[in-house]
Amino acid sequence: QSDLVPNTTSGRTSFFFISTFIDGLIGLYFARKHREDEAKWTHVAEKAIELMKKWTDSSSWNCANKLYLLQAEYFFLKNDERAYACYRASITKAREHKFNHEEGLAHEKLATYLLYKNQHDEALQHFQNAKKCYATWGANVLVQRVEKVITILSPLCVGSI
Repeated sequence: QSDLVPNTTSGRTSFFFISTFIDGLIGLYFARKHREDEAKWTHVAEKAIELMKKWTDSSSWNCANKLYLLQAEYFFLKNDERAYACYRASITKAREHKFNHEEGLAHEKLATYLLYKNQHDEALQHFQNAKKCYATWGANVLVQRVEKVITILSPLCVGSI
């Protein structure tokens, strides 16, 4: 067994794996929202990205979309245009691997990035795609939350869908 993952049962290993992914997302969120602590939160995310890269080498099927999403959020933080390509890659990998919930999350994160870039029409499309993914997954509360965003965003769009 790799020294990157604790020598435990698969359930606890899965918990460690998912919690690292979530820690990375949280770190990047807080780095953007709390600039006074950006270095601290970025460090948390960088550690998560480093681990996810190593895990992707061992299990691309389970990890690639997560790595791309963490990288996208990191590039978003750094105002690096590579963010867009990483969001798209995360969406593609999640769809290919039938991770509906993670495809929805990647669409939602890309939509947020596009709002930041004042690209409302494309953001709306990705929020709608997120809603479809969450509905397929059966996450009705997430569907309702995204529907509220769509309702607010739609009047701001030129080509409202």
